[in-house]
Parts: sequence; C-alpha cells; structure tokens
Amino acid sequence: MSKTYADYFNKTALTINESFIDVKTGSTIQISSRVKEQIEYHSKNQTLNHFILSALHNYLHSRTPAGNNDLILQEIAELRNLIQSGNLTYNTGAKRLNAASHQKENASLDLNEVEDVLEAFGG
Repeated sequence: MSKTYADYFNKTALTINESFIDVKTGSTIQISSRVKEQIEYHSKNQTLNHFILSALHNYLHSRTPAGNNDLILQEIAELRNLIQSGNLTYNTGAKRLNAASHQKENASLDLNEVEDVLEAFGG
C-alpha cells in the first residue's frame, strides 16, 4: 500500500510504498517508521523538497566506513613507495609493519598521487 505526502507550498509530492528496491544492491528494503515520520514532518513544514534532495545527495555520495579507507590508503601508499623505489619484490611482514607506521606519520595522501598509482597499475 502506498501513501502520498505533499508540500503544497513548494508544489512537491512524494508517494512511498511499504518497501523499495535499492538500485545499488538490488535488495528490497522496508521503509522504517522513522523515515515515514520524517517525510510527514517535512511535508507539514514545507521542506519536503529539501528533504528529498538531501536524501538523494547522501545516497549518491555515500562513503565507505572509515576503517576500510585507512586500509585502502595504506595499501596505496605502499604501492606508491614500491613504484618510487623501483622495488617490486614481495614485502615481508616486518617491512609491511614499517610501511604502516611510516604511512601513519605521512597520513596526508594527495588524491593526485592516488590517481597516479591507480593509472600506473591500469586502474
């Protein structure tokens, strides 16, 4: 069963079902009561348009958890160091620990450097 929420002042209407399909994953997700409350609140306060655009922005620009980014940045920094030093042999665990501590000291990684590393490996 669907319900339509309207912001008549801004000429915005939103019809929601009980569930939706996440286009990124293809899974069906139930609409929570909290989401329904927020939609109803914004429709009554004439901010439904802003709410919809904010939700779309957050969905389209979602970020991965910070823990995953740290590991990825560490690996990219290690690849960069290998390319710059010309050493393409396999790193042992001791060298990897040193690279991890060295990377944390130089935590600011330029995105241009990341792009250079990815291009060097065909990514």
